[in-house]
Amino acid sequence: MILLFLGMLVSFGNINAQNKKTNKLPAARILNPICPPGVYIADPEARQMPDGRVYVYGSRDELGNDWCSNSYNVLSSSDLINWELDQNSFATKGIGKQTDYTDNILYAPDCIYKDGKYYLYYCLNGDKKEEVEGVATSDSPFGPFVGGKKIKGAFGIDPSIFVDDDGQAYLFWGQGNAKGAKLSKDMMTIEGEIHEKIITYDKHFFNEGSSVRKRNGIYYFVYPSHQRHGVSSCPTLSYATSKSPLGPYVYRGVIIDNFGSGKNLENNHGCITEINGEWYVFYHRPTHASSTMRKACVEPITFNPDGTINEVEMTTQGIGVVIDPTLRMDAARACLMSGNVYVTDRRPSNDIVVEYLSDIHNGDTATWRYFDFSNKKITSFTCKTWGNNAEGIIEIHLDKAEGELIGTCEMKKMKDSVAYSIHSTKIKAVSGKHALVLVFKNNKEEEKNMTLCNLEWFVFNK
Repeated sequence: MILLFLGMLVSFGNINAQNKKTNKLPAARILNPICPPGVYIADPEARQMPDGRVYVYGSRDELGNDWCSNSYNVLSSSDLINWELDQNSFATKGIGKQTDYTDNILYAPDCIYKDGKYYLYYCLNGDKKEEVEGVATSDSPFGPFVGGKKIKGAFGIDPSIFVDDDGQAYLFWGQGNAKGAKLSKDMMTIEGEIHEKIITYDKHFFNEGSSVRKRNGIYYFVYPSHQRHGVSSCPTLSYATSKSPLGPYVYRGVIIDNFGSGKNLENNHGCITEINGEWYVFYHRPTHASSTMRKACVEPITFNPDGTINEVEMTTQGIGVVIDPTLRMDAARACLMSGNVYVTDRRPSNDIVVEYLSDIHNGDTATWRYFDFSNKKITSFTCKTWGNNAEGIIEIHLDKAEGELIGTCEMKKMKDSVAYSIHSTKIKAVSGKHALVLVFKNNKEEEKNMTLCNLEWFVFNK
């Protein structure tokens, strides 16, 4: 056991060497979303800091607020498998308050290391005529970040900080019109001209959420866009490229589209980042049938020889290996949903928070990508429904809702005074890599417009 534990500790340090040969992470169960249950971190900006850990800085959505909150949490990981949470790294109100000039809610941040210090760039909700960008500092990537100060001249939301190879730092921000400027050596103030319309709403489909990185001499401007789903919605995370940090930028395409990941979806926001020689896209998905209560996710990306990025799809497996179907799957990790179904949570007193799929109606579907059924010899499917369920069935399909039907799980109407029910069924033999799609059907015509069930988890059994 000791040898196994030591092996796990050093595995992340060996990832880079392994990637040069296999281009794969260690065989580990790394699943989306990466936020702990009941925690909602959106607008993720991910950085691998000098200590080797990966840190995710983002907005913190909470119950009762339309968007975000008055404080930030920091997600971090030493292995991309286990994510730890540090609360109240910076706040405008309550514990950790570090702004003597405002108690406004905090929108999307960014953070970077330079010359021994960590600089957190935050923004506030406020009038478009207000300077809402600010900066705070820390000696640690965990925070706490202190001394929040307004950045004069920065009107607009969602800061992105970028330090070029020559050490010059740039700040980008804005909504509909991306602005950018050089920063002073102390990283605290804008220096020189503010460049307008670096990318725009009309030409580049830019909504908000600037994020800038550099690879092989090409600057990548990543942002939520309305390229596919209408002017009022920006679920696509798109990108433009340039040979200069301040442009001009040319629109290149979509990196990931989170459309279909939840009800009432309005936006996406994230970044691309390099970790141990490999590149990833961080983004978010909504929950609670709301445009808020969002959770950070991550997928691997690849570049073409000309520097363009291949679009990737949302998955449950994230950057991990294909999922073992004999391990229990939390239903809330579905990457696609249709109908009434949505992710929610229950928060019992003096007990753990549990996330699950709620308000499932007749004809609703949910999808998890991807499972590896090879050599598993599974014979049955078991699931847990929470609360009262009606009489119905769960069809188990491969790859799509109209795909191969491998089993049908019957649900009897709950009659007893119990909290949940367990349902099982035999399934056909399955092999290979597949998405799993569950299709929910109500048996009684008079109940087809009523809630059928709430799904908490499922598992395949040998």
